[in-house]
Amino acid sequence: APPRAMRASDDAGVDRDVVDRADDAGRDDASTARAKGVDEETALPLWTRFLCELRGELSAESIAVRSHTWREIDIVSSLVRKVAGRTTGTVKIGRVFTAANERGCAALVGEEMEDFGGEDEISRDGDVMAKRLRPRTCRVAVSTLERDVNLGAVDGRNTKVVLFVTVPQSLHPRGALEDLSRLEALKTMKMGFRKLIAETDFVRDCRGAKMASEVVSAYEEACSVLTGQHFRRAEAEAQMASKRGADFTGKFAGGIVSDFKRRWAVYKSDWVDGFKAPTKCLSATLFMYFACLGPAIAFGGLAYKETDGHVGAMEYLCSQALSGIIWAVFSGQPEIVLRPAGPQTVFLIELFKRCKAWRIDFLVTSAWVGVWTGIFMLCIASFDACAWVANKCTKFTQDIFSLFVCAIFIFEGFKNLFTYFSDDKYSTAAALFSLMLGVMTLQLGLWAVHLRSSPYMNATIRELTADFGLASAVIIASVTAKLSKISGLEHLQISNNFEPSMQRDWWIDLGSGDKFIPLIAIFPALMLTALYYVDMNVATLLCNTPRLKMRKGAAYHYNFAVLAILVFITSMLGLPPPTGSLPHSPQYVLALSDVEEYTVDGETRTKVIKVHEQRLSPLLVNVLVALSFVVIPALKSIPMSVLFGLFIYTGIMGLYDNHFWERITIAFMEPRLHPPTSYVRHVPLSRVHAFTCVQIACVGVLWGIRSSPIALTFPIFILALMPLRILLFKKFNMFSPEWLELLDAKGVKPYEVDEDNQIMEDGRENKWLSNTGKASASNFMEFAGLHESGPAFGNAASLHAHTRSDADAMITARNRIPLTPLTK
Repeated sequence: APPRAMRASDDAGVDRDVVDRADDAGRDDASTARAKGVDEETALPLWTRFLCELRGELSAESIAVRSHTWREIDIVSSLVRKVAGRTTGTVKIGRVFTAANERGCAALVGEEMEDFGGEDEISRDGDVMAKRLRPRTCRVAVSTLERDVNLGAVDGRNTKVVLFVTVPQSLHPRGALEDLSRLEALKTMKMGFRKLIAETDFVRDCRGAKMASEVVSAYEEACSVLTGQHFRRAEAEAQMASKRGADFTGKFAGGIVSDFKRRWAVYKSDWVDGFKAPTKCLSATLFMYFACLGPAIAFGGLAYKETDGHVGAMEYLCSQALSGIIWAVFSGQPEIVLRPAGPQTVFLIELFKRCKAWRIDFLVTSAWVGVWTGIFMLCIASFDACAWVANKCTKFTQDIFSLFVCAIFIFEGFKNLFTYFSDDKYSTAAALFSLMLGVMTLQLGLWAVHLRSSPYMNATIRELTADFGLASAVIIASVTAKLSKISGLEHLQISNNFEPSMQRDWWIDLGSGDKFIPLIAIFPALMLTALYYVDMNVATLLCNTPRLKMRKGAAYHYNFAVLAILVFITSMLGLPPPTGSLPHSPQYVLALSDVEEYTVDGETRTKVIKVHEQRLSPLLVNVLVALSFVVIPALKSIPMSVLFGLFIYTGIMGLYDNHFWERITIAFMEPRLHPPTSYVRHVPLSRVHAFTCVQIACVGVLWGIRSSPIALTFPIFILALMPLRILLFKKFNMFSPEWLELLDAKGVKPYEVDEDNQIMEDGRENKWLSNTGKASASNFMEFAGLHESGPAFGNAASLHAHTRSDADAMITARNRIPLTPLTK
C-alpha cells in the first residue's frame, strides 16, 4: 500500500509536543550525575550526546558546498553518494523521513537497509527476524545549496542547508542511542536536530561557508554551544579578562605602563568595532545620553539649592562633557561611564556646609581638595594599590556600596518631591501636581524597561521602547506640565549663556582666600581619595564581572591615573569632579551587549552573548552632552519634579542586578517561590538571612554617618568594609567556606556557582529517554503515525515509494515482495 499522506503542519505540531515534553522534564538528573562524580559528557542529554557523536563522522569528504542541485530527489541522491563515498560495500537506503525542516535547514534521517540473505534471512512464515545486525555508527553528510530551495518547510522559509544522517534499520547504533527503543531513539534524533537548528548559529555559519572545512567548524562550534563548552570557555576568558591588570608589578608605575601597553594593542579596534555594530552603537549612545543628562541636570539643580548657587547644572554639564570626551579618547576602558555622581555630590554639599560654618571660601577650598586628591590618586596608581581592591573587594562590599548609592538616589528624589508640601512658596495644587509628574516619569520609565521582557508587540518595538523609554518619559512629563497651565512649578535654574552659575571666572585662583586653606584641604582630600579608591574600582569590577563577558581587559591603574588628572582639571575650573558611575556603568555595558532571554523555573532572565567594546559610543554620548548647551532654553522648561522622578528611577534600576537586594526580597517570599539561585539551593535559609542582616547593618552605619556631623568621613567607612568582611566572618565562624563561596561569589568558577547560566539545566532529557525497554508493535505504529509520510519535502513522492513501517516490512517479507532501495 502507498504511504499515508500527512500535512507538514500536523508534523510540526507533533514536533512541538515532543520538544515541549522534553523541555518540561525533571531537572535533577544532570545535577545528580555531577554530584556523583559522573563524567560531564555522560550527564548531557541524550540528544546532545548523539549530535556530539556525529562530529567524528563528519569530514570534508561527506560535505557538498554550494551544490547546484535543486530537485528533492537529486539532493537526497547526492547526499547518499556522499555517505557511500566514505564506506566500503553497497549502501542501501530504505525509508527517508524529515526530522526537522525549518529556519532554512532540513535534517533528514535515512534507514540503511539490512542484507537479509544467509543468516539474516527472515523466516518463511515471516513472523520474526532471524537476527539483528551488530551495533553500527551513524553516518552523516551535509549539503549547502547554491540557492535557496522551497522544500516545504513548516515555517515557510526556503532551505539552504540539508543535513542527512543514516542509521541501521535495526536502529541499534553505537553510542547514545544504543540502549533506546526504536521510537525513543528516533524521537531523540528529532529533538537533537530541532535544537541544533534553533539554538545555535549552525545554519547561519553554513550559509556563509565557502569550504567544507568551514562547515565542519560550524558543526563543532554548534556542538560546543549545546554542551555548554562554548559558554564555559567564554566565561573562563571573561574571568581572566576581569583579573587582567589586577596584579602588583613591584615597579614604580609598573601597573600603569602594563595597562597602557595592553590597551594600546586594541586601541585601533576600539574605534573600528564601533562601526561594525552601528545599530547597537546608536541605541546605546542615545540611551546613555539621556541617562547621563537627566542626573547631571538633577544633581546640578540639587547642588544649586544646597550650595547657595555656587555649583549648579551648568557646572555639572561642563564636567560631564569635558571629562567624558577626554575619557573616551585617552582612558583604558571607555565603557565605564564617567560623570559627577551621587556620593561626590553629597561630599560637595557637606564640604560647603563646613566651609560656611568655618567662614572660608568654598570654591578655593574645593579646588585645593581636588588638587590634593589628584596627587594622592596618582600615588595610588603609581604603586599599583588599585590591585588590592581588585583582588580583595568581594560581592559583599560591592553590593553594599551599590545599594548605598541607589538609596541616595531614591531618598533624595522622594525627599525633594515631598518638600514641596512643606514649603510655603508652593501651593497645594503645585505640590500635588509636582508629585504626580515625578511619579509619572518614574512609572513610564519602568514600564518601558519591563516591556523588553514582555510578550507584547514585536522584538524590535520592545527593544526601541526600552532603549528610548527614559527620554520619552522625560519629554511626556515635561509636555504634560506645559499643557497643564498650573503655575508655581519649580523649573531648572541654569544660565542662558555659557557661564558659571555665579558671577566668577572659570579658572579658580588658588592663591586667593585664607593662607591655611591648602592645609585644611588635606583632610577632606584624604576622604575624597578614599571615596574614589572604592568608587572607581568597584565600578570597574562590576563592569568586568564574568557575567558581562568583557574581553579586552580592565585597566585599573591606568584608568585611576587618568581619572586623577581629570579630578585636578575639573577642580581648577570649579566643576564637580567626575568618577566611574554606578549604576550607569554596568547598565551601559549591558546596552552595548547582545543579550538573549532564557527561563529558569518560570523566571525570565537575560544572558549576555557578546559586548561591543568600543570608544565611538562613549565619545558620541559626551559630544551630545556638550551640544546640550545649544538647547538650554528647552532644558529650563523641564520641571524639577520630573528630574526628581528620574532620580528615583535611576536608584530603582540599580537594584535589579544587586544580589544584596535580591536576598532582602527573599525574606518576604514564600519559600517555595524563592528564585533558583545557587545560594538558595545550597545554603541554609537562616545563614542566608544572617549574611543579609550583616550587610543591612553596614548600610545602616553608612547612612547614619552620612546624616551626622561627621558626614565628610563616610568614605573611610566604605573603605573599611573590605577588612570588615574578612575579620567578621573569620572571627565568628557563622559561615562555612563553602557557604561564603556561594553567598559572596568569590573564587568560584561562574558555571559551578551560578546555575542560572548553566546550559544543561534547561535541556535535560525527558523521562521517556531513560526507558531502555524494547519497542513494541504499538511503538512502531506510533512511529509510523509520526513519520511515515517521509520528508516534509512537499511533493517528493518518488522518495517515499519505499517507505514502510516495520509492520509493513514484515508483511512485505511474508508476501515475498522485494524492496527496491536506493543504492550506491
